[in-house]
Amino acid sequence: MLNLANYIAEERITALYLRLSREDEQEGESNSIANQKAFLTDYANRNKFRNLQIFIDDGISGVTFKRKGFKELYDLIEQGRIETLIVKDMSRLGRNYLEVGKLTENLLPMHNVRFIAVNDGVDSQQGEDDFTPFRNIINEFYCKDISRKVKSTLRLKSKQGLPIGTSAPYGYKLNKDTKTWEIDPEAAEIVRKIFSMRSAGESTTKIARTLRKEKVLIPSQYAAEKGYKKPAIKVHRDKYLWTEENVNRILKNQSYCGDIINFKTRKKSFKVKVQVSNPKEEWEIHKDVHKPIISRQLFEDVQKTFNKTKFRQSKNVVERNMFSGLLKCSSCGANLNFKYTHDNQDNKYFSCFNNRHRNGLCNKTHHIRLDSLTHNIRNKIYEIIQFANKFEDEFVKIVVNENYKRIQMEQQKNQENLELALKRNNELDVLFEKVYEDKALGILNEEKFLKLSIKFEDEQLEPKQRIKYLKEIVTEEKNHEMNSDAFLKIARKHSNMNELTYEILHEFIDKIIVHHREQIGKEVFRKIEIYYNFIGKVEMPKLKKAEIPSSQKAFGRKEERLTRVI
Repeated sequence: MLNLANYIAEERITALYLRLSREDEQEGESNSIANQKAFLTDYANRNKFRNLQIFIDDGISGVTFKRKGFKELYDLIEQGRIETLIVKDMSRLGRNYLEVGKLTENLLPMHNVRFIAVNDGVDSQQGEDDFTPFRNIINEFYCKDISRKVKSTLRLKSKQGLPIGTSAPYGYKLNKDTKTWEIDPEAAEIVRKIFSMRSAGESTTKIARTLRKEKVLIPSQYAAEKGYKKPAIKVHRDKYLWTEENVNRILKNQSYCGDIINFKTRKKSFKVKVQVSNPKEEWEIHKDVHKPIISRQLFEDVQKTFNKTKFRQSKNVVERNMFSGLLKCSSCGANLNFKYTHDNQDNKYFSCFNNRHRNGLCNKTHHIRLDSLTHNIRNKIYEIIQFANKFEDEFVKIVVNENYKRIQMEQQKNQENLELALKRNNELDVLFEKVYEDKALGILNEEKFLKLSIKFEDEQLEPKQRIKYLKEIVTEEKNHEMNSDAFLKIARKHSNMNELTYEILHEFIDKIIVHHREQIGKEVFRKIEIYYNFIGKVEMPKLKKAEIPSSQKAFGRKEERLTRVI
């Protein structure tokens, strides 16, 4: 009979962990990945270790533990699948004294993992090594010393008027021999266009929309496709998703008039890689270092446009309204923006932000008029106030019953929708891989490859946005807590409500989900779902007409027909 304990033990892994940072490369071949691999494999085979699995982090600093290979190893340790972990020396595991200590003194013993650092003579099976903590401190000091040397080198480069960054801004390319920036004609033309449009009075929103429409690659994607740097994100994103932020970053970049600006940001410490902004007085600015893309005069003129209180507006005016932040798109979960036109200020409405600003990331506008929305929401709040105050016990019973049924149904529905969206997203991932494989094998030519890539990218935008939205909804539903007493307190406070104000609206309403208009026969309607604070989405029995004051019937029947509130 098979002994399960022995079977599991035999299946546990001997992990060989290899790491090399850019600084380590300068020390020669002895620490190379190939050398570490040969060294550890030979050691493991000589000492009869079985079921070897190699984990590699190449070009990653030992200070950070956010490494892909280490993460895979860490997950397997927590799952209890690692029996022995072997490294060439302690510094390969890491150069952060505290983190290495946590790992070797807590995590590995907790999961019964034997730890061996060959060159340091460390083997946890042989008992504790008193020198190990000191060795970890020395490794950390080494990293701190390297950090100081790197900073000194950067200061020296900056004093010579050289850029200290590893890549050039959009519009330039880095000359690897001279370490200077040269104009990239194709991207530089886009930079000139952006400055020209802004100078002519166009808003950053209009500029971004124009670049999206003309299918101009965003800077990061352009750099990746040109081979200037590795893509931070793979092909599964919108290559043409220019935003106001992209445009603003270019318009405010002084490099385009020939200057080098160093030390705009810094890392908090050699351990913490987060970038923070330096105050302007700490910047090092070197003027007229490289060939400018635009004139200094144009750059300065454009900067003045950001300080003007009045700038040429687009036809649609975007403002905040008392409903701002409450209205959500039923398709993608984005906020609905409040707008009106200069030509007709009576036509005030809301529409989906992702449809208007994100290159059609949401395929429906979810357009709804302010007057119709105000009328329906005011009526609903009035009705629930009246019912809650007159029939408290019945109100509590309805809230409990409706929420229980709704949460059960919606959790199931949203979970199913999430699984469908994830399935479609995975299918598109497979199609992407097949297209790339066919191109690599020469089955697809460049033209067909680009057409299919763009088609799949565009198709993937909606499920990705839907996945994000549904994950938030599922999490929110799990964390939702009902409190009918708190709601009743607010209802008593506003029992004599006559008009809808910002205060009343936000005290009662958590969010309002707006659906796109639907047509059944000759009838056109829109579904609106109201989620109240403390009690979620509930439907109260209809009040008799006599109980609704005339002030609540101010709007005509047309709006009531157009909007179905639930």
